[in-house]
Amino acid sequence: MASPGPAPRPRKALRRNPCRRNPPALHLGQLTVSLITPTAAEVSSKPPVSRVRLDSLTGLRWYAALLVACFHFFYEEASTGTSLHVFRLKEVVYAGPSAVSFFFILSGFVLAWSARPHDTVTGFWRRRFARIYPSHLATFFVAVLTMIWMGKALDARIALTNLSLTQSWIPNQKDWWFGYNGVSWSLSCEFLFYLSFPLVVKIIRRFSTRGLWATVIAGNLCVVLAPIAAGRIAHATGWDPKFMLYIFPPVRLLEFVIGIAVALLVKSGNWRGPGLAASLALSVLVVFGPSHVMPFDFHWSADTVIPYTLTIAAAARADVHGEPSPFRNRITVYLGEVSFAFYLVHEIVIFSLDHFLKTHHLLIPLSLHLGLVLAVSLFGAVLLHEYVEKPGVKLLSARRRKSGPAAAA
Repeated sequence: MASPGPAPRPRKALRRNPCRRNPPALHLGQLTVSLITPTAAEVSSKPPVSRVRLDSLTGLRWYAALLVACFHFFYEEASTGTSLHVFRLKEVVYAGPSAVSFFFILSGFVLAWSARPHDTVTGFWRRRFARIYPSHLATFFVAVLTMIWMGKALDARIALTNLSLTQSWIPNQKDWWFGYNGVSWSLSCEFLFYLSFPLVVKIIRRFSTRGLWATVIAGNLCVVLAPIAAGRIAHATGWDPKFMLYIFPPVRLLEFVIGIAVALLVKSGNWRGPGLAASLALSVLVVFGPSHVMPFDFHWSADTVIPYTLTIAAAARADVHGEPSPFRNRITVYLGEVSFAFYLVHEIVIFSLDHFLKTHHLLIPLSLHLGLVLAVSLFGAVLLHEYVEKPGVKLLSARRRKSGPAAAA
């Protein structure tokens, strides 16, 4: 008589195997579908375009931040060097403010590129807040300490607008725009960008390819022609042209929208433009060439908006297609990652070091002075990035995970 022990095993196997190959509809729940989907995705060796790391854009951020730092050094508090040398170096970095335009276009591009389809508005705002505000708050208090050390007066009203990132909405008040940590005026613009992004991207996503191209072209034309209209608007409103063209957040929103439209074109494979080498050469040529001979109001962004648009698109496309790029090496990418922190600390370092040199009647070579500013700024940027910026983002991510799947989407 056969043993009854082994008999059930074949029947169990026969009952399981068909279900694995062709499971009943009743068992096709969410878990089963989620397991099947990655298997189908494995057929393609390339990740989705939106998941491609845009390291070239990260690296480019460092050079834009460096251009701004050099501009501030030579135009604000350089107490060393001969007047002739300083004048010549001012000419070299004359287009430095246009790097802010690069950041604004890049901001729109990156946010549209990495936008999550099922993200919530509050989730997006919370991540953006954690990305910029802890670093802004930390550098604000550092600026307060340096101002006390320098013997400068503290104004509570200016401090309030700086902390609330509303200083760029006040016409003709340079002391308010650039109070405390002066570079934070641009965060006032970014604050508007972040608030409006969920609505703006929802609208622009509905555009056809032609609509996206029309947005890019019209946006660039508006930025290029804005200085021509600024004179008449200034006469009618009494506003400073610099406020309208450089500081006022709604005007700078144009560059942010350009970045969104360009990102959607590149993401869909519909961008048509020069490659990275040609676009970068055009940007360098304009920054160090024509911007010096154009009327003053054009150097804020009108001169460079087209080359910067082309360069950002070309760099992203190079990363998507794996084309060669000089900005993708590990050191440059890390410098790009700390560029936001570098941007926030560099002006504080410029003023502090200049005050120290003047107080102690020290004269050092101009190259050494600049080298010290950049080195100390980079050191401070690494500290700010590693111990304030990154922990702030991690803290927010932890809160988001605890809040449940809807917030984590």
